[in-house]
Amino acid sequence: MEGIVTIPQTPATFQGSPQGEPWIGYIRVSTYYEDKISPEIQRTAIQAWADRTGRRIVEWIEDLDISGRTFKRKIMIGIKIVEERRARGIAVWRYSRFGRSRHGNALNLARLEQVGGRLESATESADTTTAFGRLQMGMAFKFAEFESDRIGEQWAETREHRREHGLPSTGGRRWGYIWHRRRLDEKGVVHPEWYEPAEDLGLTALDLYERSANGEPMNSLTMWLGRNGYLGTRGVPWTQTGLTRYMDSGFPAGWLRYHPDDCDCPPTDPDGNTHRAALCSKKIFTPGAHELIVKEDVWEEYQRRRKLASSKPSNNRAPAYPLSGLVVCARCGGATAAGGGSTYGAGGVLIRKNGYVFRCSVRKDNATCDGVYILRTVTEDAVLKRLREWDTEIEAEAAKLAAEVAKNPQEKKEEPTNPQARLDAARQRLRDRLAEIEAELDRQTSLVSRGIIPEDSYVRERDRLTEDQTSVTTDLADLDASAEKPQAEKADYLPVIRGLVGRWNITPVDTRRALLRTLLRGVWAYPKMTGPDGVETAPYAVPVAVWEEAPAPIGRRAAA
Repeated sequence: MEGIVTIPQTPATFQGSPQGEPWIGYIRVSTYYEDKISPEIQRTAIQAWADRTGRRIVEWIEDLDISGRTFKRKIMIGIKIVEERRARGIAVWRYSRFGRSRHGNALNLARLEQVGGRLESATESADTTTAFGRLQMGMAFKFAEFESDRIGEQWAETREHRREHGLPSTGGRRWGYIWHRRRLDEKGVVHPEWYEPAEDLGLTALDLYERSANGEPMNSLTMWLGRNGYLGTRGVPWTQTGLTRYMDSGFPAGWLRYHPDDCDCPPTDPDGNTHRAALCSKKIFTPGAHELIVKEDVWEEYQRRRKLASSKPSNNRAPAYPLSGLVVCARCGGATAAGGGSTYGAGGVLIRKNGYVFRCSVRKDNATCDGVYILRTVTEDAVLKRLREWDTEIEAEAAKLAAEVAKNPQEKKEEPTNPQARLDAARQRLRDRLAEIEAELDRQTSLVSRGIIPEDSYVRERDRLTEDQTSVTTDLADLDASAEKPQAEKADYLPVIRGLVGRWNITPVDTRRALLRTLLRGVWAYPKMTGPDGVETAPYAVPVAVWEEAPAPIGRRAAA
């Protein structure tokens, strides 16, 4: 027909699905100033690439102000989505947005390619389905790694320059001082960076050092700061760890603390966010250019006290109680710590009760939460009671699962073909092994109770099996921590629950704790409260399993 132009039909090979392939759009903004490309620019470029190539962005993932040297980022969510076949691949503004870590790039790109996923750049055209395209992508990654190394060298030179001029390596505010930035005034005069002692906070910092040097414990100082409304440089209440780190730095005493450049400590984890200096105990002190607040004799006495304290063994390195690290303050949702108590017995003899209670760590640190104070026996009794209830509930579900398996005995199990399926299969193998150990422990107990084997043989075999049980439980916990865990099935935990219920008193504490950590999300401890009707409720504990939702905090402060 006249006036109509016939357009050749596009070959089917070049046509996508009616809606387009599903892809993940990934945006990362670097911490380095010169490398900061706004999220809007990246999003626009990725969307234009998707429109141009007939793809469909089904989800956007953003990592803002995060370095590409680590893969502890939200990008791992996108990789998991591709592994689950919910998206075809990940689209980035440039390949450097994916990462700048040689180790991390190779590992996580292999995870994508293992399931047929792809990584595409919106601004660097490379057909990664061909050998030359993969070479281009590899070269882009190499340049990204080069840029990362170059930036790292520049920061090292900057830190060295600041150190030579008596300034802290990272700059920024320091508690007890007023920070004057380096600036250029209207006359063109450059005013150097310097730190001026703050009149009020400076005196407070001096008071803290003097009290610590006189033997006052760090937790007492932290609570005093919290009660008097003192906040750190980030505007949040002090914690005992933060206050200890600040005072150990020696900055108020006129010192700068550095990690030796030639230290032989292990290198930084390529996938970690923590620099090796933070993990190494070797530190050197050099004089700073700022005016000191704390006198040298006070600083030396403080250091002497700290060395004495650090030489004492910590009771927290090997928890003595099965619920250590599992009890949660229901007010603030924070951790709790075991505390001691004491009473006087007959004849006025002082009786100490170590680990008598669990108490809120936030309240202990800075008193910003009214906290909880609950007997350890109350939490352990609540856990045992709940374990017996779960045993009854899971028994019915386990029987149901067994019946379903019995209906199809000839059904062939498929070999796991993706990382998530292999992870699930590994979990199942470990749980089956736990069940075998459980059955063998029961058998050994039966043999010794009937006098068939001597007690010393039973003890040796029990210790061996208990060691195996701890090892398997640790492996299971490592698996759960290595990837996001799918919806937990209660029936899978039946061997663990029965083992805890049946042998609670004879199982070693570390084994009980390891088993509980695989089973419990936590034990929420609720404080003593008075209801609207004036009835007082005693403190109580609520164990929460991994398949249950964590309770919401009830509020840091008690109702007036």
